[in-house]
Amino acid sequence: MTASRSWMLYGATGYTGSLIVQQALDRGHRPILAGRNGPEVSALAARLSLPHRVVNLDDAAALQTALSDVELVLNAAGPFLHTAVPLAEACLSVGVHYLDISNELQVFRALYGLDQRARRAGVTIMPGVGFGVVATNCLARSVSERVGGAEFLEVATRIASAQPGPGASATLQENLPYGGWIRQAGKLASQELFTGITTIDFPDGPCEAMPVPTGDLEAAFHATAAPNVIAYAVSPPTPNPPEADGAVLQNPRSFGWARATASDGSTATALLETGDSYLFTPGASVRAVEEVFAGSHLGALSPASAFGPDFAFSIDNTVALSAPCEA
Repeated sequence: MTASRSWMLYGATGYTGSLIVQQALDRGHRPILAGRNGPEVSALAARLSLPHRVVNLDDAAALQTALSDVELVLNAAGPFLHTAVPLAEACLSVGVHYLDISNELQVFRALYGLDQRARRAGVTIMPGVGFGVVATNCLARSVSERVGGAEFLEVATRIASAQPGPGASATLQENLPYGGWIRQAGKLASQELFTGITTIDFPDGPCEAMPVPTGDLEAAFHATAAPNVIAYAVSPPTPNPPEADGAVLQNPRSFGWARATASDGSTATALLETGDSYLFTPGASVRAVEEVFAGSHLGALSPASAFGPDFAFSIDNTVALSAPCEA
């Protein structure tokens, strides 16, 4: 059974990591908890009666030893610019699957570059098994298939959470120095940050959307081969008073959106709704662990490439919506 397989959660004591631990336990898993902070990892493991390991990513030999008896690593420790490559390289060296919840363009470029090595090692390398990529990646593949292959693809997420963790802002700060990017004619092209702003219609109103240099640019290309891709981050239609007051946001609604345009001008749009995006990520990441164990997905892959366009809808509280009419 999948739940009996041996896997490690790196970054288990972080905000999202702790949510993943609980989701894993709820689904019958007993992951090995790991991280760099010995006292915090030990305390969490003791409280939950789970095995644990203290692992420093700077010590390649010790890291390989720590992975010697596991089949898969799920990395929840951001910013992933610092953690993804060392962990993925260690996994490759000992034949262990690697997944993470990143959405950083530079991370995706590095990890997708490991495809041939992953195939030779017989393992999966899969960044982006959290909300930001799973939602858009599955929708992107769906709309591209509906138009017979997208020439131009746009994807967007609108994140909402009752208690957002600190990881997203830290990741944004780490990636700003790389500037803005879109995909044109099959290649990444630089674009000035904070330009190309557009409006996307959501069920609760139109929202301003800004191109962002996220891993979606790589993941969408991987899943669809669309030569032109823009990934947007979306702001809510109006400031939310509870958030401004420091109170908990009630009943958050998060969205994924994708629009494909074919070479003949035909279009298809898809919209996904879920609740708290920080709850979608634990559900999606643990389901991804299960899917990797259950199948044969070799190489560096996007979620939709490996699991299909319906994978996002296997996550609790996630539904497809009718796309708004477009002018």
